[in-house]
Amino acid sequence: MNRRLRVALLCLLFPMCGYGAGEKGSFQVNLGEDGETIGEMRPIFLEMSSQTLPAISVKEVARRYKRLFEEAEEPEVRIDALHRLTNLHSRAGASLELSPQQEAVIYREALKSYEMIVSEGRYQGRLDELLYQTAKAYAFIGEDEQSIKRLRQLVGLYPQSALATESRFRIAEDAFSRGAYAEAEQAYQRVIDDGKHPDLQQKALYMLGWSQYKQQVPERASHTFLTVLDGYRDRSDNFTALAGGSEDLVNDTFRILALMAAQRDGARTLDQMLAREGGRSYDYLLYDRLADYYLAKQRYADSAAVNRHFIDRNPEHPRTAAMRAQIVAVWEAGGFDQEAREAREDYVQAYATPAAYAALSSDEQTTWRDLAGQVADTLYHAAGQQSGGGSSGFAGAGRYYGRLGDVNAQAGTSTDPGRFWRLAGDAWLQAGDGAKATAFYEKAGYQAPGYDDAADAAWAAVLEYRKQPSPAGDASLTDAVDRFAQAFPSDKRVTPAQADLSNRLLLAGNHAEARREALQVTESGQAAAEDQRAAYLVLGQIAYQAHQYAEAEQAYRRALDLAASDRRPMSAGEASDTRNQLARSIYRQAEAQEADGETAQAIASLQRIPSVKPDADIAMKARYDAATMMLESDQWAAAVDALQGFRRDYPDAGLTAGVSSKLVLAYTSAGQPAQAADELLQRAENEPEPWDDRLTAANLLLDAGDPGRAHAIISDYLAQAPTPRDADEHVRQQRLRHQLITASSSAPVMRQALLEQELDSEWHSPDTLAWAADAALVLADQEAERFNGITLDLPLKQSLKAKRRALEAAVGRYDEARKLGDDTDRSRALYGEAELFRTLARDIMDSQRPDTLNELEQAQYGVLLEEQAYPFEEKAIDLHARNHQLIADGVYNAWVRRSLDVLGQMFPGRYKRDAEWINWTRGEVDYARADTQ
Repeated sequence: MNRRLRVALLCLLFPMCGYGAGEKGSFQVNLGEDGETIGEMRPIFLEMSSQTLPAISVKEVARRYKRLFEEAEEPEVRIDALHRLTNLHSRAGASLELSPQQEAVIYREALKSYEMIVSEGRYQGRLDELLYQTAKAYAFIGEDEQSIKRLRQLVGLYPQSALATESRFRIAEDAFSRGAYAEAEQAYQRVIDDGKHPDLQQKALYMLGWSQYKQQVPERASHTFLTVLDGYRDRSDNFTALAGGSEDLVNDTFRILALMAAQRDGARTLDQMLAREGGRSYDYLLYDRLADYYLAKQRYADSAAVNRHFIDRNPEHPRTAAMRAQIVAVWEAGGFDQEAREAREDYVQAYATPAAYAALSSDEQTTWRDLAGQVADTLYHAAGQQSGGGSSGFAGAGRYYGRLGDVNAQAGTSTDPGRFWRLAGDAWLQAGDGAKATAFYEKAGYQAPGYDDAADAAWAAVLEYRKQPSPAGDASLTDAVDRFAQAFPSDKRVTPAQADLSNRLLLAGNHAEARREALQVTESGQAAAEDQRAAYLVLGQIAYQAHQYAEAEQAYRRALDLAASDRRPMSAGEASDTRNQLARSIYRQAEAQEADGETAQAIASLQRIPSVKPDADIAMKARYDAATMMLESDQWAAAVDALQGFRRDYPDAGLTAGVSSKLVLAYTSAGQPAQAADELLQRAENEPEPWDDRLTAANLLLDAGDPGRAHAIISDYLAQAPTPRDADEHVRQQRLRHQLITASSSAPVMRQALLEQELDSEWHSPDTLAWAADAALVLADQEAERFNGITLDLPLKQSLKAKRRALEAAVGRYDEARKLGDDTDRSRALYGEAELFRTLARDIMDSQRPDTLNELEQAQYGVLLEEQAYPFEEKAIDLHARNHQLIADGVYNAWVRRSLDVLGQMFPGRYKRDAEWINWTRGEVDYARADTQ
């Protein structure tokens, strides 16, 4: 064993020994004045009790004692001088200028005196003390073997000496240093068994364990070391009040136990040891030191495993938090980032609940907060690096940030709660849980006094509420905006939020709340023009839907005014929409005014609309409706002007098609039928079916005193009119023909057309039949006149042929009249037809006779003419008789009377009588008819 180790062991041999002689004037052996370390060790010296030193310097006194030691011949004197010198040296220190080499020289000299006294056996004091000092002097000069020899001599001669225990301890130390561990074990055990020096007992017990360890008997060694720890635990309040070198010894004891476990099966060795020896209150320290041992050896996984092993076996142990923290430190020390992250998360998760966190110590809570912040940051960052799959990481970060905010709030910190709650909100938002994000944003915004970014956090909550669908989320959004406005009234986001909310509530149909939010914007005095504009648009729409059209108009006008003065004006589309709404508000006012009978005001309101939105459909409709109201209120001239202006400005509009009819009405109502007719004729030019308007125009022209234009129109119509497809059309055409016939005395073509149309038609009416019968009679009369104008000249056959053709034409017309007409028409036709035959018979008789005939031939020719005329005369009589027979049907008129007159001329005996028309009974009529027949 080298000198350094021997010196180290000697340091433990002489620290606590002290012994006083007790009598004044004698010397004594001072024990226990060694230092606690090798560097502080000094030899034992004899201290002489003396009187007060004279007033000379310590250095001078030491010089004299040194001289006395060098010059004296008596061993006892030399020893006494040595003791005094060393006593002064211990008090004055380096100021005596006594070097270690000088001390060694002095002790070598002193040993001669020691040995002389011991060999002679003459000594005034106790010999055991002298042996002790001799052993110590040998030890000081490095002669350990001699030192131990004197100590053995001491314990052999004086086993009950007060110095025996320490001597045995030094002997045990010597054995240990020589590797004689079994011998050392026994020596240490003797020290322990003495029970006289507790300090030495503890050290001996400690070294006993080492001796056993060196002998490789771990069960005995571990038992001894635990006994050492038990003692210090009991004397130091569970190791909290260790003094002097006790702390080092305790730490060394834990380290050797850790070493022993590491050399075998690690943590399981500790388990077995504690199972064998019984549990200890400080058992966690055993595992802790084992983990430290592995860490020092850079066995990071083993170190972490020891801590995890303890935690798993003792989950409720109060030191598990420290163990978890140590796992984090181990992985961090080794640079194992992933394992460190997992360890941090394990620590944080283990104490995340309020109850678990509350059970931690103040320092452990601080550790938890630090680690929770790291874990949350790591989870958030890692989740952000993932593409679409980091929701669980964000959720974890959100939980830890939220918990950090809670615990910081409980701790009373000023701003940390708000910061962590906001981070929790961000994390939950990224995780896709808007509800949790909102809750933490609100906590950060409203429950963290002094938090600088509280407004931003609260605003983030508002933004989340905005994401909720309307109308289901409107109530919560309204509460959020109102809360934000109340908490941060000067924030520039307040009025935009209120304006936006008012519009959302409007769309959802919640007009009361929408109006309240909008009014807060317009009445705030700090809203930007853009926000006020939005609010007024909402107010306008609400008023409009509440039929408060005047208020709506004012709101829309205010919005447009703000847009004109704003640096960020409305978009073209928004401006157009607003003007449309303004126009609609005015239009609705006009409708309400008209309903209340305020026509003039309604017209005035409608006339304001074109100035608001001249190019809009509503402006066009307003002008049209204004003109219509003018018509309805008999403002004909104004209506004409308005309608003409409308048609001029909107030639292609759908409403323009109705302008013409309204103009016709206005002209007609104003007594201007010609203008009305012109309007209709102009309109007809562009219509596929123009004749209805043209015919109406013809009637108007008749009213205007312009029959020429009217009849021309009717004639044009009839000239192209198709064959009627129904009774109405037939009657219409016949009426028009009759109208033309009536207007013109010479209308043979039209009469003939009317007659032919009636004869060909399957539809008839009393009027059309009467008109047709009349036309037939007129045509018949015309044919009869032509017939009468034909004379029967020679050659008679040729002229008679012409006359017969005229007769047939006239008879045909009379037949048509009889077919179509009423009783009067039939009576007239019969009369006319009869007269034709009577005239033909007369004309035959009066016809030209050949001049070449003699008298007989003339007579014969006359007979021949009579034979030719007779059938016609008979025919005439028959027809007049038929007319006369109408009396039996109750028909008697001028034409019947005329037939009677003719019959009276032709058959005076039968028909020439005084006749008087009387009203016959039905029976008389029947009798007369039978008599006639």
